[in-house]
Amino acid sequence: MDTSDHTNNNSSSNNSGDRVTAADILKVVPITRKTLWLWQKKYNFFPDPVKEAHPGGKGIVGYYPSWVQERCKQIYALQKSGHTIAMIKEILKKEAEDKSTKKVLIVDDEKKFATLLKKFFQKNDYVVEVAFDGLDAGLKAAHFQPAIILLDINLPGLNGLEVCKNLKNNPRTKNMTVLVISASLQYTEKAVKSAGGDMFFKKPVNFSELLEKCNEVIANNEKIQIPS
Repeated sequence: MDTSDHTNNNSSSNNSGDRVTAADILKVVPITRKTLWLWQKKYNFFPDPVKEAHPGGKGIVGYYPSWVQERCKQIYALQKSGHTIAMIKEILKKEAEDKSTKKVLIVDDEKKFATLLKKFFQKNDYVVEVAFDGLDAGLKAAHFQPAIILLDINLPGLNGLEVCKNLKNNPRTKNMTVLVISASLQYTEKAVKSAGGDMFFKKPVNFSELLEKCNEVIANNEKIQIPS
């Protein structure tokens, strides 16, 4: 039941932020190596690790894609709340299908900007919904289930950063990729990341650049394994 990792491995041996070791996962998810092996081999919740020579020259290390760590957290939480393996597989399958669909929610109170952005994404084969305030954003995100949310910070009522926090704390919306947009100089990338935002763009934003990032998100989502 080898998970292709050594007990003494830690994050410092992983030089890339886009992959993790079994040791990294076990630090943040309270499971045993046997459980990790079962999730990987028996239930196909995620792929086998890629084996490489240890950076220090001692044995072999197995590297998983970074999303595996988040999936393990999710599986553990679902099991703790009473979900069976079959139920978890259905949940993960539905999430993977939603995340690989080209659906985007635009949240911006500037109606002209939102309309232009909507038309641009529709021309590039995206299904688009628009919300003009923070409250509507949360409701539409839960109902529409977009893969990506383009979120302005300066919204009437609920601030965009608060909207972002709420989205990331809601089980129905927490896995959506949130690209935060703002014309204000008072907001920094650090503040956006602290609120749970995945990327930060300053207005005026280049539509083509935004589309490129969204296409990258969809392409990466398609790589996430769907349990068989």
